[in-house]
Amino acid sequence: MLRANPHDDNDNPRGVYKLVIADTRSGPYNKKGSVPLGPGFTGWARPDLAEVTLPAGCAAGMGSTAPYIKVRLDVPSQDEENLARLEEKRPVDADIALRINATVMREVATRLAKRYDCAD
Repeated sequence: MLRANPHDDNDNPRGVYKLVIADTRSGPYNKKGSVPLGPGFTGWARPDLAEVTLPAGCAAGMGSTAPYIKVRLDVPSQDEENLARLEEKRPVDADIALRINATVMREVATRLAKRYDCAD
């Protein structure tokens, strides 16, 4: 999703977030500095990134030959390094962004597993 950049006279859009669903051969892992999504979910969240691995069976149900389907949420507007370079503050408090990202990932995993009948 893109949004007009209020700091750019050319109205070049800036990335707000990107949600990517992809098959992969690499198994679940935990990202440094992340928190788990909670019971029943294999994934993690940070204010700028989050990832969830769908339950076993989802890949085949989605037509993939890979063993895993991962969903990744990328929130560049919360990336500390990028914000520091631009000398900007976070648009949303880090704790709130973390909770929102974890909630989004749990909801995505739940809905996709239900849609493809592959819930654990």
